[in-house]
Amino acid sequence: MEYERGRQRGRDRAVESSRHAAGTRIRRSPAARIQRRLSRPALPPPLWLRIEGICVALIGTLAVIGCAVAAVLAGLPSSKALAAGAVAASALTLYLLVTRAGRLLTGAVAGLGIALAAVVPQLATELTLAERGERVQVVVTAVDASSEDGGRYLCSVRHGDGTPVQRRLWRGCSASVSPGESIAMVYDPKGRVEPRGITPEPVTWRLAAQSAGLAALLAAFGYTAVVRSIRRR
Repeated sequence: MEYERGRQRGRDRAVESSRHAAGTRIRRSPAARIQRRLSRPALPPPLWLRIEGICVALIGTLAVIGCAVAAVLAGLPSSKALAAGAVAASALTLYLLVTRAGRLLTGAVAGLGIALAAVVPQLATELTLAERGERVQVVVTAVDASSEDGGRYLCSVRHGDGTPVQRRLWRGCSASVSPGESIAMVYDPKGRVEPRGITPEPVTWRLAAQSAGLAALLAAFGYTAVVRSIRRR
């Protein structure tokens, strides 16, 4: 009799312990899952995925740069060159969405791609004019404040023979410039690149640094997005 009572008490303790353990697991299950995920060793991505990430990052970045530069050299205005680069950035973004690379990384890639597409045409224009551009003095015919940038002024100019220049200049133009004055302009003899005003401050190196930085970030984020997409495949 005493033996049966001891066995019953033992069973009661075991049931109570199992209930307590089950309740603890239920109460702590979210934290336990997070803890297990954090303590799980991070495995390196497979070689094929790293190769894919490198290819996507390089091809996507070079496509944005190449489309923008090609548009500039084809004689398209800066707005259309930006659109050409943005198309390449959109194609890269679409690829990342299809591979389920993650919204945050894909959004960062899209933003960096558009920013790169906006800077590259300016750099391509500066380099082209620096290589084959010719400098002339033009006469200011009108000075207007820019509607897009309150601190910028646009000068309408003409050549010495009276031929008007189709594009208004903002470099070298300011509120202190009056109609009838002469300012310097550099233009492409082949007519493929839009003319620019001349300022004493060099802008080529600044644009080159911006382009290099954006290209490096775009490639890095593109590679990371592809490598991390294995978790969702």
